[in-house]
Amino acid sequence: MNPRIEYLLRAIVLAASGLMFYTKISDGTLAFYINQRFAWLSLVAVILYVALAMTMVYKASLHRRSERPLGESITFDVIPLQARNRRRLSTHRASWLALGLLVLPALLGFFTPARPLGASAIQNRGIGLTAPDRVGTVTQAQRAATGPKNILDWLREFSRAADLSAFEGKEADVIGFVYKDPRAKQDEFWVSRFAVSCCVADATALGLLVRTPKAEMLPVDSWVRVIGKFTMGEFAGERIPIIIAERVEPTPQPAQPYLYP
Repeated sequence: MNPRIEYLLRAIVLAASGLMFYTKISDGTLAFYINQRFAWLSLVAVILYVALAMTMVYKASLHRRSERPLGESITFDVIPLQARNRRRLSTHRASWLALGLLVLPALLGFFTPARPLGASAIQNRGIGLTAPDRVGTVTQAQRAATGPKNILDWLREFSRAADLSAFEGKEADVIGFVYKDPRAKQDEFWVSRFAVSCCVADATALGLLVRTPKAEMLPVDSWVRVIGKFTMGEFAGERIPIIIAERVEPTPQPAQPYLYP
């Protein structure tokens, strides 16, 4: 490959990668991939990609075919021609491989529809029934000031409780997507969310089991708001709190579909 063309191709790929990140930031879908507190790093990545692309354009503009200047002393090349050809071929292959590794994420970012993890991901990862406390966890007083507990808050409450029976009759008001576990009864489904610490690679599926006569009519992956009260029940041989739904309402997918520990 002509080195000048190679530099220009690298510039195009780097610029496309920067544009892909900028598109995700501008349309709000970046939150489908990473924890929102790391969004600023993506903006830094856009700046770096653009800077690297400009560097490649600059190198392409300066590059000239290598020619021996007049007056340069002639030296004998002790490297055999066959060895030089092998080295050149190896360098070209490495260049194409590097370009391929750069262009693949950009193509995936542009042409793969942006959507958050859903029920199909739970089938591969399983669903968590507990959520231990972490440093910086929102306290009960803070949650009372900001609104009802979400799924992550309830699971943390369950983990702290010495006796789960203490939640009998407590009111729940949670939002999540519908997941139907084959082990659940026909009138049961999981209202679920994913908790993301860093990015979707470490996402953990969390859920609360809901009992309602409308369970069979709810489409998988549809977002719902569940209002009801807890009662003790059993799932897969484990005793857990179950929401007896008083209302199950369709609701739009939240702008931030994930929960952040």
